[in-house]
Amino acid sequence: MAGSADPEDKSSRRRTRESGSFVRDTPGSRSLSRGLLLLRAFRGGITALSNAELAAFSGLPRSTVSRLTRTLVDAGFLDYHIASATYRLGPPLWTLGANVRSGARILKLALPHMRGVADRLSTNVGLAVEDWGDMVYLDSIRRNRLGLFRRALPGMRIPVAETALGRAWLAALDEHDRQASLRLLSRRYGDDWPPLATQIRASIAQVDEAGWCEAKYRQGELISMAMPLRLPGLRVHALNLSYPVDSAHRQDVYASELLALGKGLVEAFTHETARTGA
Repeated sequence: MAGSADPEDKSSRRRTRESGSFVRDTPGSRSLSRGLLLLRAFRGGITALSNAELAAFSGLPRSTVSRLTRTLVDAGFLDYHIASATYRLGPPLWTLGANVRSGARILKLALPHMRGVADRLSTNVGLAVEDWGDMVYLDSIRRNRLGLFRRALPGMRIPVAETALGRAWLAALDEHDRQASLRLLSRRYGDDWPPLATQIRASIAQVDEAGWCEAKYRQGELISMAMPLRLPGLRVHALNLSYPVDSAHRQDVYASELLALGKGLVEAFTHETARTGA
């Protein structure tokens, strides 16, 4: 029929391909979103939670949490411990976690190069992605010469707002997504937000100018510098390199190594994607 639109012109799949971002016109499931939010409560060594604690974390009514935990227990994603009246993560999460790691193509490509830089410079090198206001380590190679600090294990979460990794990730977002993330963070930090927002703006400007940003951590004893990784077909990642404060005179060397590592990983991933079509 003359003048009718080609259905493909309105296809969300086509818009996903063209934009490089996931697009769907159908609404999501509110109940599923709430259930997944409860699973996010198990973080940072938290292995057991009650309905009351899950309600406090999620902001959902206790009655809603009770229905959701019942469903998650029935599905095997949570186990209920009768003696303590708490929930623990169930067996399917072991499988999902293992599959995430084994299927992370960028991690397979990155680890040998990360180890090379960490060994050569005696630094720590990490790769992370964002989730709900935190950066989640995919892995971290620890070669710090001080040997005093705990390993950043795969799956470990650190705050976006307070870290070089998180601020580098924010710098890579388009303005709409960045503002949405900043609104989420501002609600999380409340009255402590204004000074953090100032630091974040400075870090974003540093990434725009130099390609990386830095932040001190561990009581000011270590410096982390980080850069965003924009990978075709994947969400934005961030790569960091950290070193003792007394090695700050080598900042130019570290920055050069970090940028070269990031550029090499993007090129390798782009080449692999084009070669395999995956």
